[in-house]
Amino acid sequence: NPIIIVIGKMLVFFLLYLVLSVYMFTYVNKAFALPHIGQYVTLMAFIVPFLLSCIFFAMVLSAFVYRREDCIMLFVFISVPLLFLSGVSWPGSAIPTFWKYFSYIFPSTFGMNGYVRINSMGSTLHDVAFEYHSLWIQTGLYFLLACLLYQIQIKKLLKRFSSISSN
Repeated sequence: NPIIIVIGKMLVFFLLYLVLSVYMFTYVNKAFALPHIGQYVTLMAFIVPFLLSCIFFAMVLSAFVYRREDCIMLFVFISVPLLFLSGVSWPGSAIPTFWKYFSYIFPSTFGMNGYVRINSMGSTLHDVAFEYHSLWIQTGLYFLLACLLYQIQIKKLLKRFSSISSN
């Protein structure tokens, strides 16, 4: 069942990255004296859909990658353009309309903008409602897409094994 596989993988990744998020937002912020205005509870509530959408997005991308090593090259290659497309390091008003809407495909756009507003401006979940709801929508869409792609992969594997066992 692809749903069980996707949820099982998600739980492992989610727990791992949730621990890392807590570490980053508590210890690292204090160790480097980074400014932190936002509420910790708000940030953690925002991190949940961000992590889930990123995990399911990565599962969708993994269906199109043949070798594991290629993922590293893919993510390193697209990380800088995604940073600019998010509007955090480049003025959002200077981004052409097409690229602005194109950036909505990626969880990083909503995640970075929401994080900056919560952490640097003290925004609440109500203030970042657009980003928050967009991340939940992405979570649902990427979950469904990941289940569909995993189902296709399972069918291909079953077909390959049935042809091998019949020979």
